Amino acid sequence: MAFQYKTSKQAPSSEEENITLENKLYQWATLRCSQKEYCLSELSKKMQTKGATTQQIECVLERLIQEKYVDESRYANAFVSDKIRFDHWGRVKIRYALQQKGIASSLIEEALSNICTSDYQEVLQNFIHQRLKTTKGKSTYDINQKVARAAISRGFEAQLVFDNLSLEVDND
Repeated sequence: MAFQYKTSKQAPSSEEENITLENKLYQWATLRCSQKEYCLSELSKKMQTKGATTQQIECVLERLIQEKYVDESRYANAFVSDKIRFDHWGRVKIRYALQQKGIASSLIEEALSNICTSDYQEVLQNFIHQRLKTTKGKSTYDINQKVARAAISRGFEAQLVFDNLSLEVDND
């Protein structure tokens, strides 16, 4: 009779499962961070939906920060730049969006201070000019009010909107 060895597969311990999931989360996060900028809160929420515990998320985030995959300052600067150039948002709306993402106030202010004033003015002027072309109203006053509301809802400062709007009207 031949002797047979029994190979029993031991169930992985919870610590081994934890490390495996942590490594998978880390690999997933590094892939995401190599494609675009993420802030800590975005990654944290995405990892929670994948079933990660708070401890696992903290470990992965610490590692991502240490290895410079995630940098809140870099994220804030990229966010500000993109929102102005592509979405034509104003400072107020950008500040609020970054606050919602849990970015520190000092980083928000630093990123907003990097906005080129002339570029910002140009974005606002282009927005107002385009809106004036397409907005209809009973009077010039009505049209200006609609355009001003639209610009302010985009996050541009009210005084800056009214100043630019009056310049636009004076030029016509």
